[in-house]
Amino acid sequence: MWFNQAKCDIYMGTGAGSKLLHEIANAQHSVKISSPYLSPKLVEELIWLHKKGVAVSLITSDMLDGADRRQERSLKPLVIQQRHENERALRFHRRLLLGKIICFYASILVSGFSIAGIFLFQYIPLVGFSFSLSLWLVSRGLNIKYRELRVYSYTYSPLFPFKVYIAPDARRINEMFIHGKIYIIDGHNAYLGSLNFTESGTKYNYETRVRVTDLEAVQKIDAEFEDLYHRGDMAYLGIVDWGSYLYPEAIN
Repeated sequence: MWFNQAKCDIYMGTGAGSKLLHEIANAQHSVKISSPYLSPKLVEELIWLHKKGVAVSLITSDMLDGADRRQERSLKPLVIQQRHENERALRFHRRLLLGKIICFYASILVSGFSIAGIFLFQYIPLVGFSFSLSLWLVSRGLNIKYRELRVYSYTYSPLFPFKVYIAPDARRINEMFIHGKIYIIDGHNAYLGSLNFTESGTKYNYETRVRVTDLEAVQKIDAEFEDLYHRGDMAYLGIVDWGSYLYPEAIN
């Protein structure tokens, strides 16, 4: 995309995101953000806006931030897990539990009687020990089925629309890294520059940013954001990928 003679103001230095964060916090209708890196605290602001009824859209990458894995912690609140219970499997699961408990304690009881028989009657009750072993084996088999039976399944949904593109690496899935930062507030202000949607990028780093208010330019930036969000030639991690990665999925 290329657009000449747009009305804009330019800022370079630390605190480049101060005005941006203020305008995001006061958004009335919509906020669109493309940033390869995120901070959990700033994502909380987007969640707050979403709860206020502001339409939020986000584009980011799967680049995880080493030691504290901020990207992972940023995305988890945006993924909602729903657990679904299979009632028929649950009933069978309970029967397996009851069966394995009965067989286990019955095997102990039979073993106890068999051991008592040795002392009382001076003979080894092989039938009793064989029956006790059979009960223990049945209990063990039921326990394996009990642990492997799937009672719960899971689905996932996004809190608001977001797209996580796979960053280029040894897998060579995508050749392009979406590194540009785009911020569009209420469809009439747009920010471009070097600052990521992170606390360090918006507050502390030396960054550059351009604030665009020219309506035609903002509309073109908005169209570019939508094209980027809906690209069909780049691989991304979907909501199910992130859900199964971020949340435990106990089967029973």
